[in-house]
Amino acid sequence: MGEQMIIMKNFTAKNGDINGLSVSFATDENGVDWYESQKKFQSDTLKIIFNNEGVIVSMSHDVSALWPVGNSVAEVALEEVPTGLSINGEWVFDSQKILPRTTTLDEWQARAESMRQSLLKEAGDVTTDWRTELQLGILSDEDKSTLTEWMGYIKSVKKIDVSLVEDEATFDKVAWPEKPKG
Repeated sequence: MGEQMIIMKNFTAKNGDINGLSVSFATDENGVDWYESQKKFQSDTLKIIFNNEGVIVSMSHDVSALWPVGNSVAEVALEEVPTGLSINGEWVFDSQKILPRTTTLDEWQARAESMRQSLLKEAGDVTTDWRTELQLGILSDEDKSTLTEWMGYIKSVKKIDVSLVEDEATFDKVAWPEKPKG
């Protein structure tokens, strides 16, 4: 990597007027104009946009295809781009290189809670009509039995302690209860 790669941080936009046309101007934290700086980027590099947590949110070989407002930009030599790089939130730029993103404890617990809420919503959707029929006194004994199974399932899902989820391994080991057959 002979030449210094460019890093520009914390872009903001200002609206302006050119010959009666409304346009947006982007500048980095040092006041450097985005459009003017584009010609300084090399053509044979990958340009990435990353947010204030370093998470890569966009990328292109063509710098003119990017709009960095609210984020930062870095130029990365192609030989330093890891295989499988994507903008799905699983990669970060640490001001020097691209690395796989480490998911935090809070994020793992939020994923587990999201899974719980999804299962509870599904169970709620399945049981809504039966609960209405039960309140009206028109639920068959067979459906009452199935509703009881689903309500037990809902209780079991609610009992799962997501605070025990710390990482991918513990997330994968969560023993979500089996859904009733009916």
